[in-house]
Amino acid sequence: MKVQSNLMRTMVLGAVGTVLAGGLSTSAVAADYPSKPIEMIVAFGAGGSTDTMARIFAKYAEEELGERIVVVNRPGAGGEIGWVHLANAEPDGYTLGLINSPVVEVYPFTREETVGYSLDEIRPLANVITDPGVLAVSADSPYQTLDDLVAAVKDDPESVVISHEGLGGDDHLAALNFAEEAGIDLSFVAYNGNAEATAALLGGHITAFEGNMSEAAAQIQEGKVRGLAVWADERVEPIADVPTGKEQGYDVQAAASRGFAVPAGVPQEVYDTLLDVTREVVENPEFRAEMDQLNMPINAIYGQDYVDFINDSHDRLKSLWEKDPWIEQ
Repeated sequence: MKVQSNLMRTMVLGAVGTVLAGGLSTSAVAADYPSKPIEMIVAFGAGGSTDTMARIFAKYAEEELGERIVVVNRPGAGGEIGWVHLANAEPDGYTLGLINSPVVEVYPFTREETVGYSLDEIRPLANVITDPGVLAVSADSPYQTLDDLVAAVKDDPESVVISHEGLGGDDHLAALNFAEEAGIDLSFVAYNGNAEATAALLGGHITAFEGNMSEAAAQIQEGKVRGLAVWADERVEPIADVPTGKEQGYDVQAAASRGFAVPAGVPQEVYDTLLDVTREVVENPEFRAEMDQLNMPINAIYGQDYVDFINDSHDRLKSLWEKDPWIEQ
């Protein structure tokens, strides 16, 4: 699919003689789309799993669009800074952003007084990756199972410290859900990414880290860390030796979903073009092979289904927050 030629052929008639009060119709604008590079905002730092996925996706999407996609990292405040830039961008199709669920949904109510964006200002486009959560300890840790960890907490609550990457993120919520299932209180420390958390774990500064399968798989395979649980319905490749939490009596499911969104108000024709391009990339065998190599499970959710996914997640998590607000620990 080469977007420019297809759009010119199918949309040019809509531009002829159609003038709105502010200028050409959206069809006329879309007929030339894209005519310049597109900025892709990544709300986290370079080198992380979100950034890596974004840059690989951009490489394939450029082939479909016939224009460059410039990846711009805007990290800070756990992703909020990047999503504020996305929400405030001109809705012309030349700004695309990665959004990370569930954290993008929780800030509008956990940071209600200060948050700089709302979900109404962002239009979800498509989810691409759903990355299950993993709880892991160092290879020389005495803890072999979740029960071992729970017993240690009950014996000495301050002896077990678990990392996460920010209040309301999937890893933080996974650990909280595990603590609730186990009937224990956990001590937490936040780190700016998996690299920092892993260094702290291997250095003996924390007991365990809560992260995602794509981040932990290589370290588990290399024998640097031991996976205690994957928070999924069933065991996952390439760490099939790691049992699920449910197998061990802790019914916890958690994952990070990574997808794309545009500013609300983008013309429907442009939105549809970006949606078609996303489908083409996700179905590209070469893209899928690269995701497999990075242990990033593809879970495509498109258009309105993805909008519903984000909104449903927001409503469910907000309900939980209103009943028992989680706090930074």
